[in-house]
Amino acid sequence: MLILNGCYSQLAHTTGTQKKAGSLIPLKKVTRPLTRHVAAALSEVQFAVNGSNYIKYPNPGFYLNPDKLDAQQRVIDKTWLKAMYMSHDDHGDYIEQIFDANLQLKAPYIPLIGGLVDASSIVTALKG
Repeated sequence: MLILNGCYSQLAHTTGTQKKAGSLIPLKKVTRPLTRHVAAALSEVQFAVNGSNYIKYPNPGFYLNPDKLDAQQRVIDKTWLKAMYMSHDDHGDYIEQIFDANLQLKAPYIPLIGGLVDASSIVTALKG
């Protein structure tokens, strides 16, 4: 591998020639996808070493914030969705019931936007 001005190029071993300068890829583009995964793994290690625990809600239920959905009632904030999954064991079941595979809110559950999502509100929404 040949490093030039923050870019790299591999030597073409099969032909014995070096790739042209126009085919250089910025080093940042190559390392960016890697650093996110490494940073996530390191934060999990630090989390475990510090003895931290994820926050768990004592009672199942979460607020269906309209800011987390787009105009078609599709989840736009994946971080929020992950936090809701992890905050109580029952939340995963609720989320899988009210959202389809594309993370769009199913029609019967639209009245839940801006309110509490729990077992009783889901049943009430289904009754119409």
